[in-house]
Amino acid sequence: MPYTTKANIPEGFTDLSEKLEPYESPVMDAVEQDQKERVHYPSLYFQNAEALKSLPKEGTAVIHFKKVMEKTVTQEINGKSETKHCVELQINGIKAGEANESSNESNKPDDDDAIEKGLEAASQSSTDKD
Repeated sequence: MPYTTKANIPEGFTDLSEKLEPYESPVMDAVEQDQKERVHYPSLYFQNAEALKSLPKEGTAVIHFKKVMEKTVTQEINGKSETKHCVELQINGIKAGEANESSNESNKPDDDDAIEKGLEAASQSSTDKD
C-alpha cells in the first residue's frame, strides 16, 4: 500500500515520502481533504522469498543492494514541469533489525539466514547470466 498517511520514521532514516497533490476534478472534491494528507512511499516487492516469511509487520532492516538503473525524468503535467529522480536497486540480501514496539517479537527472523539466502540467490542469478 504505497499511498498512506505520513509515517513516523526513526531518527537517522531518510524520509522517502512524496506528498500527493489533490486531483483537480469536481468528482474528487469529496475526497480532496483526505488526499491533502496522503503521501506516497516507494516500495520493495519480493517474489519467491521464503527467507522473509518471518519478518515482523514493521521494523528496521539493512539491505545489501546493487544499483542497476538511475535516471532523471522531466515531465509536463497540467502545464507544470516536474522533475523526478528514479533509481532501481537489485536487492541481494536483507538483514532485519529491531521490530517496532507494536510488532510481535516472536516473529523476529533468523537474520543471518535471511541475508545469506538473499546473497546466494543474487550470486546464482549472476552466474546464470554468464
